[in-house]
This record gives sequence, structure tokens and C-alpha cells, in this order.
Amino acid sequence: MPRFAEATQLQTVGIDTFGREIQMAPDTAQAWLEMKRTSKEAGVNLLLISGYRSISRQTKIVQRKLDAGITLDEILRVNAYPGYSEHHTGRALDLGSPDAEHLTEAFESTHEFQWLQTHASQFGFRLSYPKNNHHGIAYEPWHWCGHS
Repeated sequence: MPRFAEATQLQTVGIDTFGREIQMAPDTAQAWLEMKRTSKEAGVNLLLISGYRSISRQTKIVQRKLDAGITLDEILRVNAYPGYSEHHTGRALDLGSPDAEHLTEAFESTHEFQWLQTHASQFGFRLSYPKNNHHGIAYEPWHWCGHS
């Protein structure tokens, strides 16, 4: 996987489903807000689960899993190594649906995912980790990234 630079400019876009303030790179923030507005007009309820996450935060996530006895190989199937996550670019967001458990493959069976498959590219977003992706990361239908 490529190494990514950490975002230096961030913009707050609101609160996620857990009540946390979410930030994104300015261009991604504008694209997200437009996509959210358009999807809502189409009757689609995209839930924001995650946005920018610092390299430091990514390090803590990996360390917490290591401390819990999970092997690094197992961790790297579902979490990028610190410095290699799209989240710290400020361009990645994790999305959900009221009809599926968050951050699970069940998201792919929702109306929200189907809408994203058809419309996300119009706003500059792409599915980062499709099935059998060349990065070896588990399939993540919820993880979308804006163009740089």
C-alpha cells in the first residue's frame, strides 16, 4: 500500500453517528456535504461513521489490538498500518445505513450502498477496498475516498 501524507488543513463537517466531531480535507468536506444533501433529496439516509483520523490515532488503534493479543497480520487485514491509512489524508470516510450494522459487509445489501455504487463517483468518491482488492485489505463496502 502507498504511504500517505497526513492532512494539514481540515474542515469540520458535523457530528458522526457516535456524537464525535468529524473533520475532512476541505475539498472532500465540500464533496461530502453535497453528496449528503443530494442523497437525502433522493430518500437515501447516508450515516457518517468516520472521517479524518490522525496517524497517532491509527497507531493507538493498532497498539490496542496488539495488546489484546491480535497478531499484526490479522490487524493489517482490516486496518492500514499507521502512515498508510487513507483516513489521515482527510479524504476517507466510512459510511453507514440505518438498516445495517456499522462497519460490516451487511452494508452492501442496503439502499445506501446501492445509491453510492451509482452516484458516489459524481462527487469524486470511490470505493477503496472492493472485494479481492490488490492491497489485501478486507472488503470494506463502507469505506469511500475522495480524489486527491
